[in-house]
Amino acid sequence: MRQKKNNIADLLLQLSGVRRSGGGWIARCPAHDDKAPSLSFTITESGRLLAHCFSGCSFEEIRLALGLSGEHFFPSSRTTEIGGPTPEQIGTQTKADRLWKTSWPANPDHPYILKKKIKPHQLRHIGDSLLVPMQDSSGDLWNLQFIGPDGRKVFLKGGRTKSLFTVIGEPCEGRIYIAEGFATAATVLELTGDACFLAFSASNLPPVAQVVRRSFPDAEIVLAADADPAGERYSEEAARAINGLVAYAGRVIDGR
Repeated sequence: MRQKKNNIADLLLQLSGVRRSGGGWIARCPAHDDKAPSLSFTITESGRLLAHCFSGCSFEEIRLALGLSGEHFFPSSRTTEIGGPTPEQIGTQTKADRLWKTSWPANPDHPYILKKKIKPHQLRHIGDSLLVPMQDSSGDLWNLQFIGPDGRKVFLKGGRTKSLFTVIGEPCEGRIYIAEGFATAATVLELTGDACFLAFSASNLPPVAQVVRRSFPDAEIVLAADADPAGERYSEEAARAINGLVAYAGRVIDGR
């Protein structure tokens, strides 16, 4: 077992741009001039290495570039099992980080803020668009939502969206809300004082709810649902999965 750990450490030292991703790692592929990390790899419990290059390098090219024998080195048959992001998603992450760092705190007089009668909280802006950060459970920024003066919302093209969120307020083990949009989340916080996670879309409510439940196992979690078919469907699905509640205007549904 010690020898396997040493071999893994030696492998990581050979690669550049290494970072953890899910149950494995991503790094710059040694088989080509990799500008953005495109090698996704993981190590099984038996100590075998599975690898895949999203830029198209063959398994044999990767193995030879690393100088490894084939005994404990295998191509990954299903890259989704590794959980690594695609090069396009990584490129979008870099762009999102750059835009966020060069943006400014949101103007409280922005037309969308005034229309919704809310505070800008942690939002920032570039030009006439508000920026909403989209992060994962580790706090890493992966994408941005842009909200225009007319309320039109778009994401950076090619970026991750699933399971990403923003939290407004300070969550605790008391009551926590989850909402689809920023205006709803901000309104919930300002009316109740309870933190609200922003899921960005109805279909993203169930995975975000799972993230919140894992982080706050004893909290009462309330889905602040949009009163439309998608909002109702996914809010109730999320509530059932995490033993939570769904709140609509004038009524509450217990998913427990």
